[in-house]
Amino acid sequence: MPDSGWVSPELLAAQQRLQHLQSIVREQRQTPDQDVGKIDHGRIPPSPSFNPLTQLSLLPAHLGWESERVTAVLRQRQSPKKDNQTDWTPTLSVEHSSPIEQGDLANRPTAGQTVKLYPDIALGMLRREQAAAGRIWLLLRHLDVNGRGWLDIDATREQLTRKGSPWRVCGWRQLRNLLNAGENVFWVRRDGRIWLKSTVKTAQSLGVTRLQNRPVALPVTVLLGKIGEVRAHLYASFHSGRADAPISRAALEETSGIHRRTQRRYEKVARVRRRRNFAIGGPAAGENGEERAWRQGNAAFQLKDYQGKQGAAGKTYLAWQLPNSYAGPHAAAAKGRQKRINRELTDLFMQGMTGNDQDNRLRRRFCGNGRTAAQLFSKTGGNVYWRGKGNFWYSIGN
Repeated sequence: MPDSGWVSPELLAAQQRLQHLQSIVREQRQTPDQDVGKIDHGRIPPSPSFNPLTQLSLLPAHLGWESERVTAVLRQRQSPKKDNQTDWTPTLSVEHSSPIEQGDLANRPTAGQTVKLYPDIALGMLRREQAAAGRIWLLLRHLDVNGRGWLDIDATREQLTRKGSPWRVCGWRQLRNLLNAGENVFWVRRDGRIWLKSTVKTAQSLGVTRLQNRPVALPVTVLLGKIGEVRAHLYASFHSGRADAPISRAALEETSGIHRRTQRRYEKVARVRRRRNFAIGGPAAGENGEERAWRQGNAAFQLKDYQGKQGAAGKTYLAWQLPNSYAGPHAAAAKGRQKRINRELTDLFMQGMTGNDQDNRLRRRFCGNGRTAAQLFSKTGGNVYWRGKGNFWYSIGN
């Protein structure tokens, strides 16, 4: 009987082979030539996956490692590990990526991208001198591609202030000032996030009691330009969202809070088109014609109808110049929830939450046809006009 300390040559060979395999695995996990400073910010990269099935085939058969049950168990444990190794990294990157970063990758600013803008809110920004902060609000609503209603402050700073970023509009210090200026008007900051206010809450904060004009599609590239150009397009959106009825400079100044000289400059920057309008009254002869001419002042003149388009050929009528009408550069957008927004604004106004802001809505005086003009005149009185051919309008009233 052999001594208890005796070991068979086959077992010694297997042990030596196992030790050799273990040394190979240790060398693969960390090689002496590895450049630690350039890999994963100083962290050692994970070692290649250790496959026990491959190492099992190298062991001697007499040790019992040829068992089919053991092999099946090892294969079952190995297969989910491979799936986890391949799926874990991309899943983590999606879950922890910021919405604004995804918006930058998916929606870089192009000429075709637009932001839905309500002209009444745009004028509210101008009246409250919140155009710069309002620009940030519109950009953040566009960058919130997932519709979560919030964006990470650090990611916002990276996108809007970093040099070379396609969304850069200002420096970090200026962005910080704008975030402070727009607090409780366009957003609320909490827990490292910017929580964007809804259209209703923003309109309420700007003193807008009703959205009268149709929304327009404002190009994103405009918001990325100079702030003077942004203000010009905010003003021009009012002309883009309303019918081309005449409106005076005084009414525009009262509605938007913008001086007449600045109005002309904004119209030139945003390429707003102007059109002259004229009204045709009754016959120039008689007391009524003289009284009307005295009321209209220098704007009145006599129009002789040679072709008989207004009545008998050769008859002379009293006419006068009306305010210009304007056509903005923006395309119309879908109204969407505008009726619902107006209902919510009405509820807030009735509850007294909108304060005692001045009503900046214009009184209607121009109609598309004579029937509508007659109905309006019966309710309001005064001068009411309805559209004729070309640039001419007809008048009902004094």
